[in-house]
Parts: sequence; structure tokens; C-alpha cells
Amino acid sequence: MKADAPVSMPLASVVVRSFNRLPSLCELVETLLRQTWTNLEIVIVEQSTEVPADAEARLATLARDPRVRVLKRRPLGGAAARNVGVENARGDVFLFIDDDDLPTDEHWVAMHMDVLEDPKCLGVSGKHVHNDELEHRFSPLFEWFTRTLSYDPLLKISMTYVQHDRRRMPVYALHGSNASLRRSAWQRFGGWDEDTAIEDEVSFCFRALRGKRPDEYFAYDPRPVMLRNRDVVGGLNKRRMSVTAFFGHYIDFVHRIIGRYYPLRVMIMYPVYVLLTYFMTVGTIWRHSRKYRGLLPNIGAALQLLVELPFHLVSAWVRLFAPPGVTGKVGAARLHPVPTKAIADETSP
Repeated sequence: MKADAPVSMPLASVVVRSFNRLPSLCELVETLLRQTWTNLEIVIVEQSTEVPADAEARLATLARDPRVRVLKRRPLGGAAARNVGVENARGDVFLFIDDDDLPTDEHWVAMHMDVLEDPKCLGVSGKHVHNDELEHRFSPLFEWFTRTLSYDPLLKISMTYVQHDRRRMPVYALHGSNASLRRSAWQRFGGWDEDTAIEDEVSFCFRALRGKRPDEYFAYDPRPVMLRNRDVVGGLNKRRMSVTAFFGHYIDFVHRIIGRYYPLRVMIMYPVYVLLTYFMTVGTIWRHSRKYRGLLPNIGAALQLLVELPFHLVSAWVRLFAPPGVTGKVGAARLHPVPTKAIADETSP
């Protein structure tokens, strides 16, 4: 942290999860170090198994800045990496951004902190600009349907629209990237359930919506803008994932996260959830896949999944009840933060 940071300027901890994207991670860190909000730290949970020598040296040089801390870990998964980052962060506010994303200017942190000046605001999500859609055409219908950031009232699936320029307060969810959260909210509501590969921010939001006071809220503010590069290889690599792998991840999310917080709903409406998962998978493949390009490959992927659907459902149920050592999932969701004193003890030399 810089010595000339005003005492009244809260410490902001930027938590970055990284996996096999060291060159883009270095570009992100360089951008974060140019932020006008000087009282910040950058906490990187670095889990790469592929480490180019030049990028490794570049990151080591950046880590000489006292504001940068690199926590090297084995591959943890998205939620567990977020938990590790937050548990080791020292700030009053956590900001989340992934290694394939970039703030578009040097005021990104400051814009998040500006919204959080209202003590009733628990967290903020900012605007996303996609590298393959730099100019977005606003859809009033989609904005009305999604309420920008919310959950379907019946099925509790995420509905997200964070590409527009309309400020919205309140919203009913916090995005996983280009988002900020008060430390006090994490202390009250806990961390992120670790046994899902996708939609890993949802478990926190479910608990926060149940536990927050009526006058507390999440906000969407389009001023902090993030460029999302959907062509960078690495991470979970959803855009190059097979149709069957994506289906498996999404049905696991239904079983483990929605099923944990709304078990009766999932049991009663299970056929609807299966259909939803099928169409969510096919829709995602058609819109975003870099693996299936063109009409015929997309149709072939949809038909393949339809034919193999019973097998993949059985596999998902086997995974749900398999011992943790078989699937790699945690035995129980991590719901409670590590006490601040424990963090200090763990990170002290």
C-alpha cells in the first residue's frame, strides 16, 4: 500500500483468481496498479499448471510492489479460490475480477467505492463490455425480464443483464466479476459454497438475501466498466467446453446449490430443472461456444446431448452421492469466514 494514502480512504482488496492465464494476469495487475484509488492491495490466487517462463518472470517483477500478494495454490476451483483470496485479504471492501478481464480505466476501484459510500449498500456490480460485442444495443425487454441482476422467482436460476448503462438500485444478486462487497457482509453471511464449478457466486447471494435487513441492498452501477475477453484460453474454459461437460456442470449446480437452499422446490420440479438445464446448455453452446462453430456442429451437439441425456443424469446423481475423494468436491460447503486474527497469524512472517 502506498504511504501517502489518506487515512480516511478505506483499504480496498482486489481479489483475482487465476488459472493458466499468466500473460493476461500480468496485464490485469499492471492496470490495477495504475488505479487512482491508492489505498489498495491486490490479492492473487494463482493456481496455474502451465507457467510460461517469461510470464512467470513478469509476474515476479510485479509482485515486488508491496501492494501485490501472490498466493500460489494447487487448482482449487472458482469458489474455493475466491474463499482463499477473501480469507487472506485485509481490506474493508473486496473487489472481484478474474484474470481474463480488464478495467477500462484507472477509476474502476474509485467508482465501486463511491457507490459503497452509502452504508446500506452491501455490494456493487459494474458494467461488462465483451471483446466480441464492444457496442451493445440496449434491450428494454431483457432488462425488464432480468431486473438486471436477479433470480427467477420460481426456479431460482440466475438472470443477468450487466451490459447496459442504466443504474439500478436495488438489484437482487451480485455478479462474480466486476463486483465489490463489504467485508462486514462477508462476515455476516459467510463465503461461497465450493462444490460447484459454475454459478459459484449464487450461494452467497442466496444467504445474503435471506439474512440482510430490509433497508440493505445490492446495486448495479454502470460507471465501473470491465472489458471481458471471451477468447482467452484458460480458467474453466467454458467457451471451449464440450456440450456434455457443460451440461454436467450445470446439473451439478442445480443438485448441489439450488438443491441445498431450495430442496423441496428442486424435488417437486425436477423434470423442469432437467429441461431447463438441457436448454441452458444448448443455448450457451449456440451463443458463445468456440468449440462448435457453424449451424451443423451446433445441431449435432444438441442432438448428441439429447440422445445421451439419461446417461449424463445418472452420472450426475452418482457424483452427488459419491465420496468427496472421488469427485474432488468439499465434504461440506464453506459457509463461515476465517476470523481476522487467524488471517493475521497465517500471513505474518
